[in-house]
Amino acid sequence: MPLDKMPDSRAFAPTHSSAVLHIRGKPVACIIDDASSALQYKSLFDDPSLRASLVGFLNKHDDLGLLMGLKLQIQTDSKSFEYIAYPNEEFVDAVIFDESICIINEKMENLFLLKRIVTDQFVKTQSEFEKFSKEM
Repeated sequence: MPLDKMPDSRAFAPTHSSAVLHIRGKPVACIIDDASSALQYKSLFDDPSLRASLVGFLNKHDDLGLLMGLKLQIQTDSKSFEYIAYPNEEFVDAVIFDESICIINEKMENLFLLKRIVTDQFVKTQSEFEKFSKEM
């Protein structure tokens, strides 16, 4: 989201932490949620109304400058989950190229897996990524 369009940067305060786990040598993007949410995720697996969206945005911090964040929303007809995190570059790369995000608990146990995430606001291919890196 362009900074001049962001009405209130406090609305983008982080709610969750992100991590990258290396599973069989492959980086996997993970959002860390607390163990109390585990039962809520179980009901999502079979819910046909499940929708998920991922939005990347920039936020300006007085001391740190521009920060790239993400807002992940998972919704069903009866439930809504929202996660805001400021991940590192490896996390963003993993989401772009693997198109998935795992939600894990503090013990690194898998709670939920989202596959086929559309990352329209991120670059999507290695060549686009290299071109974007050169421009930066």
